[in-house]
Amino acid sequence: MSEPSEIYVLGAGPAGMAAAYTATKKGQPVVVVERDSQVGGLAKSIEYQGFILDYGPHFFGSDIPAVHEFWDEIMGSEQVTFQVLTRMYWQNKYFTYPPSVPEVLLGVGFWQSLKILLSYVPAQLSPNPNPQNYAERVSGKFGKELFEICFKAYIEKLWGIPCTEISADWEAGKFRYTSFLEILKNAMVREECRVKFPRLGSRQLYERIANFIGE
Repeated sequence: MSEPSEIYVLGAGPAGMAAAYTATKKGQPVVVVERDSQVGGLAKSIEYQGFILDYGPHFFGSDIPAVHEFWDEIMGSEQVTFQVLTRMYWQNKYFTYPPSVPEVLLGVGFWQSLKILLSYVPAQLSPNPNPQNYAERVSGKFGKELFEICFKAYIEKLWGIPCTEISADWEAGKFRYTSFLEILKNAMVREECRVKFPRLGSRQLYERIANFIGE
């Protein structure tokens, strides 16, 4: 039998490194092609004045057991667990993200709260059955006013493109609480969210994979 030909993986980001690692474990020769000087893609880390800084707000959280097994296999004890606290800054105030509706209503003032409620009610009475993009999907769930306050600016700043150019399907995987009542319930009884992270920054995972492939 002839030797297996090499698989070329384009990009040393999280997906590329996971694919290369899996193929290498199965005895398949792999070549990872990356234009940057380090691995990790948009989840890489950089060193600045003696500190390790992650390029973006990346932490490890998934509902898929195989993903946790993948992290544990590579990182072992080199992981730390911490509680997630994500907040958004709007009109000189911090709000929990994903939004706690009572917190938003109390924090934005009477007239803004009224506008949020008047926007939410029609969205619930006449939901959009076929949203074409992220903006339509979220506006259909929370009303246009709450979408403008809590989602639009944040998402567009994060991804650099208008919400109207983001798929409506993308929203489904981002928010655990998908209705006003679920968010309201979550606001009353907050669940603790704990995630894993490599001890020396997100790059540690991808550098370990690179070393494994190189060996």
